[in-house]
Amino acid sequence: MAVTIGLVAQLIEKIAPKSWAEDWDNVGILVGSGSKPLERILITLDGTLEVVEEAKNLGAQLIVAHHPIIFRPLKNLRSDNAGALVPLRLLQHGIGYYAAHTNLDQSVFSASRILGEILGLERMELLEGEERGYGVCGYLPHPEKLRVLWKRFLEGLTKSGVYAQNYELSGVRLAGSPEKEVRKIAIVNGSGGRFVANALFKGADLLITGDVDHHSALDALEGGMAIGDLGHFLSEAPMLQKIFHYLTTQKSLQGIEVKVSSINRSPWLV
Repeated sequence: MAVTIGLVAQLIEKIAPKSWAEDWDNVGILVGSGSKPLERILITLDGTLEVVEEAKNLGAQLIVAHHPIIFRPLKNLRSDNAGALVPLRLLQHGIGYYAAHTNLDQSVFSASRILGEILGLERMELLEGEERGYGVCGYLPHPEKLRVLWKRFLEGLTKSGVYAQNYELSGVRLAGSPEKEVRKIAIVNGSGGRFVANALFKGADLLITGDVDHHSALDALEGGMAIGDLGHFLSEAPMLQKIFHYLTTQKSLQGIEVKVSSINRSPWLV
């Protein structure tokens, strides 16, 4: 029996149901047909034109991505409309596109949990939500100075194997006193500036997230909390390896080639 795009969608939705996605989100099969058979899958964080070309060269029939490509309303499919180029190219090459976004962020595959495990956090709980939700909050076994912890964390990221590729740690920032004692840590993958208040309410000494703006950093510091910004890509890329392992260990996908994109990286140079 042929493996189809629909089967891959079902497997992902077993751990990240579409019903978990936010109302404003756009998840599931966004391009292609669930009945289309496949032999190769490419996993990526972002569905860029370069990634579509990579999928074409690989001979992949499906891209499994974290970020949706049709997020804002598309008013036309003109080739001179930048927002339409990726869907058009996918259709041209007969490549399907599946997105698992805010539903995946709330699953056991959340990068927040993975980063918490790298830090060795104990007694991890959700930062927002009860049975499911965003981010985690937990405790280090022993307090550490912020400068020591941050150095250990970044070294751990490069050696942990949670990244499918050797990504450069570009755009990483840290705000707070280097000598600050840190014990309780909150982590939110992706754009987590809005979680500053939640992390302060939980009594976190440090919030690790991505895409932190100037005012969110000031709010954190004024509340007595340090804040670390990995950038959007690095804070979410650990999920790619997790999905890769999940799909490659499914009996129903035996014989299907699965790869993580080697093209998709953080857009920031420094």
